[in-house]
Amino acid sequence: MGGSEIKAMGRSLLHAPKTFVKIIPEVGGPIEAQINPKEIGFSKGVNWAEQTAIGREFPDLQYKNGQAVTLSLELMFDFYETNGDVRDTTNKILKLATRDEGLHRPPTFQIDYGSALFGGATKFVAKSVKVRYTMFDVNGKPVRAVANIECTQADGKVASGNSPDVAKQRIVKRGETLQLIAESEYQNAGYWRKIADANGINDPLSIEPGMKLLIPPIITANITK
Repeated sequence: MGGSEIKAMGRSLLHAPKTFVKIIPEVGGPIEAQINPKEIGFSKGVNWAEQTAIGREFPDLQYKNGQAVTLSLELMFDFYETNGDVRDTTNKILKLATRDEGLHRPPTFQIDYGSALFGGATKFVAKSVKVRYTMFDVNGKPVRAVANIECTQADGKVASGNSPDVAKQRIVKRGETLQLIAESEYQNAGYWRKIADANGINDPLSIEPGMKLLIPPIITANITK
């Protein structure tokens, strides 16, 4: 959306910005703000360990590691002039904090504002998303919204519960079978035998509520049809 398309009291802005904040998700299309935020701030922490220094007023410090860049971003969307449904955009923002079936986790995303603003961070993940609808048409359709996104740097490895190199435990719930558990964990009931083998289960019908199961990494699971 160009600057000439931004409306102020029904008129085009004379000095509209040429660049708008744009979120580029790992999956799905980009999300572009229609009104740039008034300010953007970010923070980055550092972990230092204090080393005891006997007889001295101040301890020695040893660098341990850096912490991820964190930031809060507020984006505004206005479809009043075009009578559009702002949910077409806010639903995309919600997906930033929603598990993607292909990734087995929420997607990472980039924030583009024409130049690097965030201390060298190139990828982020959403910690929380909040959307407020601020105007509705006569039929109740939301046409204006404000979205607040809390995010953190994700330039390291981004694992998930179904990551190929991550094993985990699961407690069996009432009514569950190995096939249902395999479908839930791997999106394929055919992986049930790998779970049985990992837990020494000979009879797949013998599992009971409260039983703890080891869920092996998906990369080592072999489908048995």
